[in-house]
Amino acid sequence: MKKFLFSILLILVVILADAQNDTLIINKNTILVGEIKDMDKGVLTFETAYSDSDFKIEWLTVTNIISNRDYRIILSDGTRLYGAIRTDTSDATIIIDDNKIGLVRTTPSAIIYLKHVSSGNIFDVINLSMDIGYTFTKANSLHQLNSDIKGDYYSNIWGIKAYTNTVHNTQKDAVPTKRTNAGTGLKLFFKRDYFAAIDADYFSNNEQNLNLRSNYNVSIGKYFIHTNHIYLNTSTGIAYSFENYNDTLTDRKSVEGKLGIELNMFDTGDLSFFTNLIFYPSITEKYRLRTTINLTSKYELLNDFYIKLSLDYNYDTKPIDGIDPDDYVISTGIGWEL
Repeated sequence: MKKFLFSILLILVVILADAQNDTLIINKNTILVGEIKDMDKGVLTFETAYSDSDFKIEWLTVTNIISNRDYRIILSDGTRLYGAIRTDTSDATIIIDDNKIGLVRTTPSAIIYLKHVSSGNIFDVINLSMDIGYTFTKANSLHQLNSDIKGDYYSNIWGIKAYTNTVHNTQKDAVPTKRTNAGTGLKLFFKRDYFAAIDADYFSNNEQNLNLRSNYNVSIGKYFIHTNHIYLNTSTGIAYSFENYNDTLTDRKSVEGKLGIELNMFDTGDLSFFTNLIFYPSITEKYRLRTTINLTSKYELLNDFYIKLSLDYNYDTKPIDGIDPDDYVISTGIGWEL
């Protein structure tokens, strides 16, 4: 009797869902009617008309999806699809009606990314995060401001990104310190989770007398782990670096190799961890090796706000005379992401 009543309720919900677009069944007995916004890092975001804030739902607890809208979808093997999605209740598999290749059948655990895309709405296809931190110390009137802004857009076959990170430090009777790291990049996706990337990175630090380091590189890589819990990829390529110092006589040009390792862990409750390690062994300067490391930990708050702790570290085995071989910044901040 209980199953019969639930089936009747489900039929009524489906009929009423045409105006609401999407219906979810969670753990086989909880029904939500509203709109799927996205699913990333194992968490599905679902908007309803009767809640002040969006629901955050563990993806693998969703036992049935009823939707007639289109989504951008990524599978764990690197396959990228675009189309409608629904659950086949006979065997609990997911059926994706891709606009180009037709029906694709997969399992819920194989879907690592899903995002609704409505034509003409740019906010459905971009990701944006920004955070800012400020420190004041009475001693020596120390002021420190740090900011971090990142944005990206990804389609099924390509993606672009841009970022900027700035630390500005002033104090009484001392020269202000300003450190800026910025860049942009293009990534192309291929079968079996291979990718190619073209990146331009810019770095300046007046403490190291470095007006600007411009680094342009191309690389190819592969995701070796790509699940709802963790991403791990490596890449290799070649780079050209030009460094302009305050003393123009010490400007440097270098052709370098590139080896990158990136790890993203996010199935840890409200915490996430990101690590990016890049080695630049010089081809034109003997025994020179540059290394950049970024470690970031984020704790998710309400309404897409978060707090962040990060480390940016640079090391050069052959710096110019009088300059320290390493440079690092540890920063904290509160931010918001779209």
